[in-house]
Amino acid sequence: MRTAFPYPVLSSDVNLRVEKVFVENKPVPISRVNDRDQIVALDDLDTGTKGWAEVRLNVSASVDARELRGGPWIGISCMAVLTNRKTKVHQAFELREREPGSWVGEIEIHRLEHVERSQINAQIVAEYDGVPGRLIGFTALPWQVDFESRRPVEERSLKMKWLDFDDPSNDHLKEFKESPWLLDFEGGEPVLCLNSSLDGFRGVLENAATQEQKLVREVLSSQIASETWISLFNSAAYNCEVVEGEPVWPSGWQADVLRKMLPDVFPAMGADEALSMLVEARINGEDGTNIQRLVAHAAGIQSRKSRKITTTLRDLRRMANQKGDK
Repeated sequence: MRTAFPYPVLSSDVNLRVEKVFVENKPVPISRVNDRDQIVALDDLDTGTKGWAEVRLNVSASVDARELRGGPWIGISCMAVLTNRKTKVHQAFELREREPGSWVGEIEIHRLEHVERSQINAQIVAEYDGVPGRLIGFTALPWQVDFESRRPVEERSLKMKWLDFDDPSNDHLKEFKESPWLLDFEGGEPVLCLNSSLDGFRGVLENAATQEQKLVREVLSSQIASETWISLFNSAAYNCEVVEGEPVWPSGWQADVLRKMLPDVFPAMGADEALSMLVEARINGEDGTNIQRLVAHAAGIQSRKSRKITTTLRDLRRMANQKGDK
């Protein structure tokens, strides 16, 4: 739910990206940055010394320039805000305008001022009705800066493996050799298998270099995430047991998935009531078309699919306009 403001604000979220990372003025491998989950991992950086003291992040922020241009605001500026709840750090870094609706800049992180995880948000402020400094736009979800991990992954993240689906050693994947990805439940725990035999697929997901490649990666990642959430939900739903006529919550990852998604599948119901509705529909053999439509919607929310597609289309328009101006 969006916060209500007593004055006009942007209808779209601010898109924030971490473009590059530097430690002691030396570039850090881009593998330390996870665009999809919005995480930067800064533990044990190879600086040639015992530890690092300062890291700089090159960031960019963008919004729909047309909405910004047509709005009632003046004196518009954008800043990146770095916070750490445990150390009470709260720092704002003003970004410079690159073009209408787009800003770039740097964030300085001093190691001694941060523990565990810090957050980075982008905020757009402007003057409205004679009052300066009004907040008119912000990121929907903050970036996480993880000081205790070498890999930029979310806690409890789904296991992923690159496998050649066409390799004889992966016989169980042979019939899916044309599929770019597959969720494998054979070991009990779900594993997302990515098909390394597809030409260029791994390169785009892991080593996107050009702006065009990054946009393709964003769309692919959101589609993979959305389909994965749907598969996880359906597997969890069909593994719910019924004891004395009452559905029982599963354990482990299945419970996590259901508790995350059911509020978006049945938003008017509490968790237990929603589970009962889901299991009852399964037992009664009802047509699952409507429920699957709701599940797809909930999966889109979890994967932030709509926001990523909107951002990608906006970036494509900007790139097209830039080419047209040349």
